[in-house]
Amino acid sequence: MKKTEQREEKTTKKKKTHRLYAFVVLLLAAAILALGILILFYVQEIEVSGNEYSTDQEIVDMVKNDKYSVNTLYILGKYALGKGEKLPCLESLKIHMKAPWALEIKVKEKPIIGYVPNGQEYAYFDKEGMVVAQSTAAIEGIPRVEGIEVKGISLYGQLKSEDTRIFEEILDATQEISKHELSSDRIVCINHELYLYIGNVCVGLGKTVTPEQIAQIRPILEKLGDQEGTLHLENYSETSTTITFDKGEFPQEN
Repeated sequence: MKKTEQREEKTTKKKKTHRLYAFVVLLLAAAILALGILILFYVQEIEVSGNEYSTDQEIVDMVKNDKYSVNTLYILGKYALGKGEKLPCLESLKIHMKAPWALEIKVKEKPIIGYVPNGQEYAYFDKEGMVVAQSTAAIEGIPRVEGIEVKGISLYGQLKSEDTRIFEEILDATQEISKHELSSDRIVCINHELYLYIGNVCVGLGKTVTPEQIAQIRPILEKLGDQEGTLHLENYSETSTTITFDKGEFPQEN
């Protein structure tokens, strides 16, 4: 009986030793795997595309906004779960893995519809009146907007206006004139009505901008040549074709 008990005791010890050995091996394997993941998926490169007025560094800082964001897998998981940060000036962003240590970020920015002076800087805003960028450099093709109350300008802050629809009308106007290969370097809001300055001519559009109004501008400007004045399209529509031109006269600004 004693020999049997001794054999059983040895067998039990061997099993425990094997289990301990297996546990140590698994633990080491897990540690090696974890270390491999940490090293292999350590962020070394981030490529940004699609941005025009926000900087690469702003977007990189946005993605790497916590202490764990040094790992590409963590960043991908964070955004896949909707937990990642997104700058207010971005409409969307997509993150892809180019390599275990490299990420590619594609962004789509909110379109800028105009700017207002802010000291030595320009404050650029979107269709909702939110300041999406501030810069000392002027962006070509973006019109200066006047006649909107702009107290307390701050990045991602809201420009103040009694008529919030005015920003949507400005967007409609800039998009439509672009379709007709025109550009306005100045937009003035007077009593909630829009006036576009195109070359020597001020174009009055009223409170609501329509594609029909904008379609009339180019052919009329070609007929006017070098004449200066105000082209009134406020009352032009599909049912009313009233168009007048006040030569040498411009609207009185507040």
